Amino acid sequence: MPEPGPAGPAAAAAADPAGPNGAPPPPAGSEPAAADAAREAAFARTERRLNMVAWLALVLPALAFAAVARWQYDETLDSARAQIAAAADVTKEHALKLFDTNEMLLQRMLDLAGDDSTEQLLARGVELHQRLALMTQSLPQVQALFINDAQGRAVANNLVYPPDRKIDYTDRSWYRWHSQPGRSPLFVSERLTSRATGEPFFDFSRRRIGTDGRYVGSVHVSIRPGYLIDFWADMAKSQPGLRLALLRTDGDFLARWPRVVPAALPADHEVLERLRRGAPGGTLEGPGHSDGVERLAAFRRLDGYPVFVYAGIDRATVLAGWQRRVGLLALFVFPTAFGFAASALLALKRTQDELAALRRADAEAERRRRAELALVHSQKLEAMGRLTGGVAHDFNNVLSIVATNAELLRRMQPALAESAPLARIGRAVDAGTKLTRQLLAFTRKQALVRERVALAERLPALLDLIRPLVGATVEVSHEVAPGTGAIEVDVAEFELALVNLAANATDAMQRRGRLKFTVRPAAAAEVHALTPSRRGEFVLLDVDDSGPGIPREAAEQVFEPFYTSKPPGSGTGLGLAQVRNLCRGAGGDAFVLKSPLGGARVRLLLAALPPATAISPASAAPRDPGSEARLTGRRVLLVEDNTEVAASTRALLEALGCRVQRVAGADEALLALENGAEAPDAVLSDVQMPGSIDGIEFADRLAARRGAPPVVLMTGYADRIEQARTRGHEVLPKPCSTPMLAEALARAFARGAAVADA
Repeated sequence: MPEPGPAGPAAAAAADPAGPNGAPPPPAGSEPAAADAAREAAFARTERRLNMVAWLALVLPALAFAAVARWQYDETLDSARAQIAAAADVTKEHALKLFDTNEMLLQRMLDLAGDDSTEQLLARGVELHQRLALMTQSLPQVQALFINDAQGRAVANNLVYPPDRKIDYTDRSWYRWHSQPGRSPLFVSERLTSRATGEPFFDFSRRRIGTDGRYVGSVHVSIRPGYLIDFWADMAKSQPGLRLALLRTDGDFLARWPRVVPAALPADHEVLERLRRGAPGGTLEGPGHSDGVERLAAFRRLDGYPVFVYAGIDRATVLAGWQRRVGLLALFVFPTAFGFAASALLALKRTQDELAALRRADAEAERRRRAELALVHSQKLEAMGRLTGGVAHDFNNVLSIVATNAELLRRMQPALAESAPLARIGRAVDAGTKLTRQLLAFTRKQALVRERVALAERLPALLDLIRPLVGATVEVSHEVAPGTGAIEVDVAEFELALVNLAANATDAMQRRGRLKFTVRPAAAAEVHALTPSRRGEFVLLDVDDSGPGIPREAAEQVFEPFYTSKPPGSGTGLGLAQVRNLCRGAGGDAFVLKSPLGGARVRLLLAALPPATAISPASAAPRDPGSEARLTGRRVLLVEDNTEVAASTRALLEALGCRVQRVAGADEALLALENGAEAPDAVLSDVQMPGSIDGIEFADRLAARRGAPPVVLMTGYADRIEQARTRGHEVLPKPCSTPMLAEALARAFARGAAVADA
């Protein structure tokens, strides 16, 4: 990790490398000048960091926005390509069924005509007319059936009897095709207009060959293009902007939706070139040949026929939905980013004002310099705590919205559930959640979440974070004894403690030397020697350095808050105090000893967990994989003042099967519960809300009412989590995972059912 601590650069100033391992104080004559220089350097660092926070508040959301927009752009085009390919396949299958029916009709007409001459067919005129009319009764796509002679005149049809023998069809392309020997017996004509009825059609025909092998006529099935167009119009209702067409392989259009008759494709068109090379189908993207509009398209050749189908959609139509989604995302991301940046700039201005006031105070009374400087450090720590605590809460709301909407995407589009972009969003949310926990741990506003930590697994990764902090001139090593038990600590606090110890040791060695971390089970005699009153299994974590060491008389003082041997402005004296607090919270303690490396050894005594202890936060309830199923049909009253958070949470609850009513505050929720016709099964409420009461007091009032629905609270303020838990309420941190939310609501429903049964 490039930053020197769990909360980034800001933590480096407060994580206190301060302890006894610092360099000895300078001579008295140089102390004020050195303190002034250190103070000014600290002021400059603070300003740079706040400036960096302001820039990052703009740059990081912009980069994330660009990445999500690009991902959605690619997904939109890929989805459109898949839809166009599917439309082309459906169009092909429909056309094939139509053409196969035409082939059957042609064969039946050939069988009906047999080897009869023109005179014989004319003599059978009434019979042929009736048979042809009967063949077309249930075929709305057929405009007409014809049997023609070798002179291009009608012998029989299904339309009229007797046929008009005066109409000469020798100018038709099908006649020229069939009258020449050696051609394919099947011919598909261009789009034509009926000389008998004036209707548009295209023609399927087959050659009739006499017993002597000569051309004696042809049979024809005339197809109404409108039949295809009506089918395509129904397809286009579900895919706005869809364009479909049936074309001959020479580029002539037979039918098209929308109902226009464009010019034929040029002979050198890409599709025709690919068909001539034997391609059965394919995709293409680019401007249309007649209007120049950019389109996504697919084509499919109909096996056995000299025709192909085309499906396309305007690129602008495809991207219109993407543009709307990206616009909505921008409306959310950029105002939020500007708000963060404005907060950072305001904090910078306030910090600059405070620093100027501190400089004036230093000039008034030099003799109070050291006391005032300690006060300045305390004020800085408190101000940074307020800033990071507030920013972390707002950031938790942002993370909640991102995580919830990512989960909704997985549920609304199951095909994306395992996609890499959503996985990256999930990892980013996890990283952001961890970052806010570290920030709050630094400011002492984080509710401790104790976890089982196996040091053999966790310590190497933590040392990888520490090495950039101490620099390449400090040799860092570690050793974990086999059989070392796990411990239970808050991971963020544990990381901060190791950073404090590493920073102290590095300063003591003047950034050059050896630093070793050793972990092993503690023998009973060792535990008794260190702290006679403690019993049980323990783990020892020794941090040794090769620095000048710590005097015996200072071994206990170093753990006192604000004690430091460093020059003024170089440390707060809170580093080793935090280390001891961590150890005592983990059932142990911290001690200073002499190191075999010649410097100081800080020994951490930590209670070992039984081997069967689960690897999960101690405060978390066991996972229930069936909890989501128990949410279906349940009524939930959502109390949330943040519109974006409320919209995302409501959508997720509805995706889980709940029926949701949302109100903006506790006062409104109480009115809804009193006046509502249907009581909710549970209430999901934020803690920090405008109004006369907050979420915790709201939950207290409902708990005191008989028959009131159970309440699950959510908050991004860590100190409010502890406050809610001490009053017996179930509370979730923001953001929380979907399984955690589902399980909490399932437990609330169960509590409500138990109360109702009682």
